[in-house]
Amino acid sequence: MRRVNISDVARRAGVSRKSVSRVVNREDYVSDALRKKVEKAIVQLNYAPDRQARSLRSGKSFHIAFVYETPSSYFVISLVEGIRLSCRAHGYELVLHETNVKGSRLVLSVLEFVERERLDGLLMMPPLTDNEHLLAALDDANVFYGRIAPGTERHNGLDVITTDRAAGAEMVRHLLELGHRHIAFIAGDPDHLAMMRRLDGARDALRDWPGEPCELTVKQGFSTFDSGVRAAQDLLSMRPRPTAIFAANDDMAAGVIFEAQERGLRIPDDISITGFDDTLLASRIWPGLTTVRQPTRSMGETAAQILIDRVMGRKVEAPAPIPTKLIVRRSSGRAPRST
Repeated sequence: MRRVNISDVARRAGVSRKSVSRVVNREDYVSDALRKKVEKAIVQLNYAPDRQARSLRSGKSFHIAFVYETPSSYFVISLVEGIRLSCRAHGYELVLHETNVKGSRLVLSVLEFVERERLDGLLMMPPLTDNEHLLAALDDANVFYGRIAPGTERHNGLDVITTDRAAGAEMVRHLLELGHRHIAFIAGDPDHLAMMRRLDGARDALRDWPGEPCELTVKQGFSTFDSGVRAAQDLLSMRPRPTAIFAANDDMAAGVIFEAQERGLRIPDDISITGFDDTLLASRIWPGLTTVRQPTRSMGETAAQILIDRVMGRKVEAPAPIPTKLIVRRSSGRAPRST
């Protein structure tokens, strides 16, 4: 098949070749209407600019990377989908790079990767986002990078965050309104600092609750299904046991549901279980998981766009936190009278 070219995109969008070029190269003074029209045509035609020619003209590789280590494949898939959209719209190639955050050669391996691939920049997700040794090395090497859901501030204008603390509080208020007075929280990987803000939010909601005193039991998890199962084994053996368990991500919540059902508990009649992220998993398990929708695709898309803008020398303003949304499904219900 013939390769789609810039003229094809111009015809599909109903604009000039110059207009397409201005959008692809992220030039100034391009209206939002024109940009959206051209980007839509690019996606529809699956247009990929000739990166070799662009590279020779600009001295850039037009490659950015997403560097990650996470046990939650659903979360990564959603982020990557958003990053790809921005890369495709702006003529960039995305390179995926999985790494071991606890490895002794982490910093050196990432720097070698940047050099080997001639990257224009890279994006990171937790816990890489908060590794001060890695961030300092990238700063020293003048590498452009963006952080998705970091737990610390660096004021470089390339951080994309959500309202983790407020969302954690909203979830606990939902459980309190259902009559739950003994709630358990399963914390995620302690190196994922933004995830720990969800626990801060849970404590905020309990502190501000105007009714009778409430109890919060905290168990350490590690963001995986198996760690959710292990935490649930401890929590469900308590007497009295919690009437609701809020896991800091959906993978752990799925582990709790598995263990509860292994014990013959009815969800939500005997116990309510909730999660965080609203990954694809949340709507595919039974019962459907009450969770917090974190717009991971939008986070990836926004992070890639502002990184590309920075690489191209455009002025970048730090984006506002991307709002979350409570999604209520069948896994949460009225508190049982006794446990």
